[in-house]
Amino acid sequence: MKVHDFAKRLGLPDSSIRYYDRMGLIQSGRQKENNYRHFTEQDALAIYHARMLRSFDMSVQEALEAKDQELSTIDGWVSSHIQELERQLDWEKMRLTRLREMKAYFAITPPRNGILREATRDDSFNIWNFGAVTDLSPEEVQALHLLAEYMPFSYIAIRVSRESILRPGNSLDVSTGLGILRRYRDRLKLDLSAIPHTPGGPILGIALETPDPLSITKEDLFPLLEDIDRRGLTLEQDLVGRIFISYVNNGTFVHGVSLGCSIGR
Repeated sequence: MKVHDFAKRLGLPDSSIRYYDRMGLIQSGRQKENNYRHFTEQDALAIYHARMLRSFDMSVQEALEAKDQELSTIDGWVSSHIQELERQLDWEKMRLTRLREMKAYFAITPPRNGILREATRDDSFNIWNFGAVTDLSPEEVQALHLLAEYMPFSYIAIRVSRESILRPGNSLDVSTGLGILRRYRDRLKLDLSAIPHTPGGPILGIALETPDPLSITKEDLFPLLEDIDRRGLTLEQDLVGRIFISYVNNGTFVHGVSLGCSIGR
């Protein structure tokens, strides 16, 4: 049977059959009278089996060698690949969650700036490396590199100090950096023991857009501060949040910011 005819029966291009032939997957010999390759059903099964294993990301060489392997060897490869795919699926689920978080933020962005909302914040770990910050410790630098490596599961963090909000004047002490939610840290098994965590719980949040997050003022936060005062609540901690996305609005490049504060009586 000619290569073209055999390939046609398998539903594969001729080049694939020639490739498997060169790799030694096809064991049948050639006919003496015309030198045509004598393909058999066993050759077809060997090709289909190799392609099935390749579809599970087994390397070409591993797929070709699998026909000579004992079941325990193949079972070991399958088990390790199951673990790898489960890890990849877990990562993709986390990436999907992060995208949905961004999408949810888009629903509270302008046209009206300063939108308030009540929400529940998860525990998080944040490192502040720009703005109103002190020098970083070696442990914080190491953790910062780790968070930078694990984006998008980490995020761009922003903090406005409580002290600057309470003092007179319009200016604020703002810091930015990288952060990660506790649930992502736990799932990724990251060692962030050197970083103090920001506790979760009920918060009052505000959505802003600003050309410079480090230049946020009390005037920008007025709807939030006014609502805290109206409720007779006390600002107990720094305002902490995220810079979700950067974009152009009316010809101006801006950053979409969400800030939230834990509040108590």
